[in-house]
Amino acid sequence: MPSLLAGFAITLLVFVLSYFRIDLAYGTGTSLVIFTSFASSIFIMFLMPRSTAAKSSKFVKSYTLAGIIGYVGSLCLAFMPLAAVAGLVVFVLALAMIATHSEHPPAATIAFAFVLFKVGILGILVIALGIAIILSVRFALERLVFRFEKTLREEVKNI
Repeated sequence: MPSLLAGFAITLLVFVLSYFRIDLAYGTGTSLVIFTSFASSIFIMFLMPRSTAAKSSKFVKSYTLAGIIGYVGSLCLAFMPLAAVAGLVVFVLALAMIATHSEHPPAATIAFAFVLFKVGILGILVIALGIAIILSVRFALERLVFRFEKTLREEVKNI
């Protein structure tokens, strides 16, 4: 069931990226980088649910921070070279994730994508929709599978 729901979440994300034509807005490859980040997060959250990085709160905070810091970083490209901005954005994001206890490594890819492709406000909307999709499907997973597993473990203990 986790694998099936992970596949479903990925399908929805591909639809969102296609619908908003993110590659047309910011350049070929933008959606691939954003997709890769979300796909990594889906793997962690659905197939490694007991990992500390799989907590929904860490996921939401890290992606929100990545979108904001990445967007601000992309604005810095007007007066700084790409390499400097990319390094600075990843550094600031890492500090922000540590300070907010939201360490979810795939989010760094989002910040980098925003800088590399100069992603604007439309990207923030796509990130917000991606977060909503993943959380919704994860919620269904928790209700369907994780709760069933917990009940099953308790019944086995009682035997």
